[in-house]
Amino acid sequence: MKKNTRHLGIGARIWGGFVVVLALMVALGAIGLRYVAEANQRLKDITQTNNVKIELAMEMHSALRERAISMHTLPSLVDAFEKDDEIQRFNAEATRYTKARTRLESMPLSPQEREILAKIFKMTREAGSAVQLVVDRSIFIDDPADVFEWIRHVAMPRQSAIAEQVNLLLDLQRNQTAAAVRDAENSFSRVRNLMLGLGTAALLTGIMIAGFVGQRVTRQARQLETQAMYDQLTGLPNRSLLHDRLQHEIGLSKREHASFGVVLMDLDRFKEVNDTLGHGVGDEVLREVGHRLKEAIRAEDTVARLGGDEYVLLIHKLEPEDAALIANKIFAALDKPFHWQNQSIDLGASLGLSFYPSQCDDASSLLRCADIAMYVAKRSGQGYALYSPDQEHTSRDDLSLKSELREAIQSDQLSLYYQPQIDHLSRRVSGLEALVRWNHPSRGLLAPDQFIPLAEDAGLIAPLTHWVLKTALAQLVALQKKGYALTMAVNLSARNLHDMELPASILALLAESGVAPQDLILEITESAVMTNPSNGLTILTELDRMGVTLAIDDFGTGYSSLAYLKRLPVDELKIDKSFVTDMEENDNDAVIVRSTIDLAHNLGLKVTAEGVETQGAWDLLEILGCDNSQGYFMGKPMPAEKLEAWLQASAWSGVWTNARTAR
Repeated sequence: MKKNTRHLGIGARIWGGFVVVLALMVALGAIGLRYVAEANQRLKDITQTNNVKIELAMEMHSALRERAISMHTLPSLVDAFEKDDEIQRFNAEATRYTKARTRLESMPLSPQEREILAKIFKMTREAGSAVQLVVDRSIFIDDPADVFEWIRHVAMPRQSAIAEQVNLLLDLQRNQTAAAVRDAENSFSRVRNLMLGLGTAALLTGIMIAGFVGQRVTRQARQLETQAMYDQLTGLPNRSLLHDRLQHEIGLSKREHASFGVVLMDLDRFKEVNDTLGHGVGDEVLREVGHRLKEAIRAEDTVARLGGDEYVLLIHKLEPEDAALIANKIFAALDKPFHWQNQSIDLGASLGLSFYPSQCDDASSLLRCADIAMYVAKRSGQGYALYSPDQEHTSRDDLSLKSELREAIQSDQLSLYYQPQIDHLSRRVSGLEALVRWNHPSRGLLAPDQFIPLAEDAGLIAPLTHWVLKTALAQLVALQKKGYALTMAVNLSARNLHDMELPASILALLAESGVAPQDLILEITESAVMTNPSNGLTILTELDRMGVTLAIDDFGTGYSSLAYLKRLPVDELKIDKSFVTDMEENDNDAVIVRSTIDLAHNLGLKVTAEGVETQGAWDLLEILGCDNSQGYFMGKPMPAEKLEAWLQASAWSGVWTNARTAR
């Protein structure tokens, strides 16, 4: 009886101890899970809040930079309207800066952040009068040198001091995010160790709970680290992690006395993908681009996504002389078209490269210089460009040209040159191609490639196209009244194929001028159509319904689909001059020209060859059955006053009103 009582007492104590241990484990598990959840939520709040803070601080930094550019631009402006536009832009940037700072001040802030923001507020108030004097002196003082002196010695130092405080704020916010991640990981480790420290009696229960909590902690820590340091769409490092890796690479390069390169890449024509196929397809393309870039570089290199369609590649031990090699590897990775369902998506890219330490000596400068070089590459159409200090001046020149172009369209600084197109059957001029030029007051005669991209960026392509069409149609009317049965060809930009109002605008111009629709030829390139196939096809179909003649320009130089070409309502193909110029010596070019002529005729299209510079080229095109040709052999582009003299004197000319109907 006593034995059984003793056994029952031991059992009760064992069960009691087990229950106590189990209760402690349950309580500890509940407390641990609750602590993990609270720490997880706290870290999420800090991360999300800091992301907003970083975005607002960058907005302030961007506004300060734009105001600095505006301050330097304002004294050099002479025209009162331009000066007024620049002042409005200057004030708008001030508003943007103030809104970002005010919103930042309303957020939960650490004492250090409040201290920096207080300094920024004080410095902004103190600098306000000095900066405002730049505007006042620009308006009332005629001597730009005096204003620039004030900017250099008074306004800009104060602006720079504010920018330095904003940079300190950005660094503090990045450090806070990194510290929050480290604190959470340390807290999670302490919880796991506490679970593993339980007694032997509760070992199995402790291991299960600790294992559960440990797995949960590890997974959540990785997820939070991914959110804080990696781009959620592509899984690539984001701006914060890129900055850390740049700092690490700078330190490594200093120790090894080596160079490395930064490549900033911006996709060409990506906006058209989003607009035409939707953001879902755009996201898939961005993921695929990131995948291809990672495959194109080495394991020790880094691919990061800054946002939108901008990527950065950090290339270990890269010298400036190897820039072409890495650029070609990137282009090769993107060369294969992207596919979505049965749709082929052709994207290009513009690259800007900067190098440490030969060009830039810190992370921010490397990114800024690469961005400037990328801008140069995009404007030049060369694919990639290396940073050089004179590019910063070029960027400011482009900004100035954009503002001047709007005035040029309204003040008769533009002019049209006309190049004859010769009919092979009659050997007489059958049409003209209108080519726009800009008679810039200080830079002389500018070719289209020097300002058309700027017009597209500045949203001026619609008024520029309207001016060209109106001027060209007026010239055609004047020539037709003198008995010349001619057509007029005008080039359209890729941006024109986004303008759903284009057909109505052209219809109004035709009605105003009295030109028959079939006498107006609108030329579009293959790439322009393929970048926006949906809107492009709608616009071209409407123009065809109106009776306007449509031509594919520079045929053979872009990425094209013959199946898609068959669907386009075009009337004519223009063979690019790169094939015509060398076809007498190059058999491959001759085969391409002949095949293009046969293809066009089989599709019921006419063919015009560009770049005819010799009698031999003319004769060969005539043998191959080409319909029309244009080039220096027959006539160079010429202004209107020289055109009429050429029409009267040239052997290719003549008043032949019934020639086209005879064909």
